[in-house]
Amino acid sequence: SSGINAEYGDPMAALLKFADDKGFGGAKFNAISLGQGQGPIAKKMIEAAAEDGSWVALQNVHLAVSWMPQLEKICEDFTPEKVNSNFRLWLTSYPSPKFPVTVLQNSVKMTNEPPTGL
Repeated sequence: SSGINAEYGDPMAALLKFADDKGFGGAKFNAISLGQGQGPIAKKMIEAAAEDGSWVALQNVHLAVSWMPQLEKICEDFTPEKVNSNFRLWLTSYPSPKFPVTVLQNSVKMTNEPPTGL
């Protein structure tokens, strides 16, 4: 079964453990926190991973509103012919009205919510 059962807290910690469990830890996993000027670096990471079949996590996508159209274009260009079947792109984001709808529609979504009472 695929999925992440995480304690409430840092979704990246759960993702790193999941990647390890699936054999995609260490050099097969790259993460970048999006913020000022990180878009071009993230794009290169995604392109390399799509080719070699590694995993990439983009953290805090909601902070990179101006880069979201570029992210959408990158995702639209994914085709089975161009992308290694082991490649995965993971995104963490707070809800954002600017998040590209096509990316959401073509993604598996998971929520990370506090336990009742917090």
